[in-house]
Amino acid sequence: MRPIVTALLTLLLLSLSVQAENRVPGITGMGVKLGSAWATMSTNDEVFKTGSSGGFTAGAFLTYSISPKLVVQPELLYVAKGSANSNILNSSGFNCGYLEVPVLLKYNPSDKGRLKPGFFLGPAISTLLSAELYSDGFGSNYSYDVKNGMKSLDISVIVGGEIEFRSSKSVKFIVDVRYSLGLINAVDPTKWNEGRKVVGKGDWGPIHWTDYDRPLLEDNTYAKNRVFSIMIGVKFK
Repeated sequence: MRPIVTALLTLLLLSLSVQAENRVPGITGMGVKLGSAWATMSTNDEVFKTGSSGGFTAGAFLTYSISPKLVVQPELLYVAKGSANSNILNSSGFNCGYLEVPVLLKYNPSDKGRLKPGFFLGPAISTLLSAELYSDGFGSNYSYDVKNGMKSLDISVIVGGEIEFRSSKSVKFIVDVRYSLGLINAVDPTKWNEGRKVVGKGDWGPIHWTDYDRPLLEDNTYAKNRVFSIMIGVKFK
């Protein structure tokens, strides 16, 4: 956490150097954006140790300028997280949907011209909306609702950049690229194991966790979310 705090303080000091001359505090815009998210999990358990899962992300944001070059940007996003693996015979994975609230500190090196780059960093807290463990393929078709085996909140740090294109005085288009690093274990092994007898859906009717190879998690199991996303958006001033 120390490098993150240092980076945030550095951005704040940079903004204060120009704030006295060009003070522009207040809401400077709001908008919406959507795009694709590629998620993986940092884990020590084979249940979650698969490849990248492609998903959807979208939401709204607001910008509050502290100075001409420094902006606080709260957001409200839906973000797909998890992991996946596929081959010619089978597709399997772990899908989660979160409602995420990032609060980003954004630094704009230049506020002139039609193209304006920006760099941002900040924390995010997410509420779990859904979680599914699934397999779809030859000889292995099932889906489990495993929300009761997950922690309801996830905490992460987001770092990224954007390009803002001004099309008119009041409308700007944005390309946003970011990486989200999960800081806590998204799985609760105790609750996961307690709910292992929850019925799922299979080819031959109802099934239980105990029908499969890996019904239980070890007590020290961890799985932390990692998400890379690209979004496009529009901002209204």
